[in-house]
Amino acid sequence: MVATYWIPHLLLTLFLFLTSSPAIRGKYDQVYRDELLSSAQQDKDWLVSIRRKIHENPELGFQEHNTSALIRRELDKLGIPYTYPFAKTGVVAQIGSGSHPVVALRADIDALPMQELVKWEHKSKIDGRMHACGHDVHTTMLLGAAKLLNQRKDRLKKRRSNATWTSNYMSNKEETITNVQKGNWIFNDSSLDHM
Repeated sequence: MVATYWIPHLLLTLFLFLTSSPAIRGKYDQVYRDELLSSAQQDKDWLVSIRRKIHENPELGFQEHNTSALIRRELDKLGIPYTYPFAKTGVVAQIGSGSHPVVALRADIDALPMQELVKWEHKSKIDGRMHACGHDVHTTMLLGAAKLLNQRKDRLKKRRSNATWTSNYMSNKEETITNVQKGNWIFNDSSLDHM
């Protein structure tokens, strides 16, 4: 699958972006980039497994109880602290010193009310629901990025990264919850007050 090939490379790109501030840029040379890519590639089977679990079991916005539980289980295994719930079913993980500046990464976790018509062993097992816009991949990549960041949190001098998994709050025609309601759940939640 295309996602299998790109996940480690997208994680590396994301991590290099996070570590490219002028204060820390000089420390990351080709050897470090190779180390990051190697780490991401070593996690390929884990990442593919997570993506398939999420893809096979899609949940609509603010109903992602199983997806949220999967994210929290993985964060627990990685020893990454988090806040739950955020915007009903979302999760906010904290990695690093807790000082400013803060880098926030976000992935949507909701699926769409659509039937998956492809013939594939890992297609949606839920009739009338599917991950048609890649939120399963986004969620997986964010877990991978959280793992890479957590393994290197001592190198994140005076920086904290927040990884946030939430329902999509940009309204699509098919969604039944309005953009205003979704935005209010997110912005009225005190979990992001420290950012």
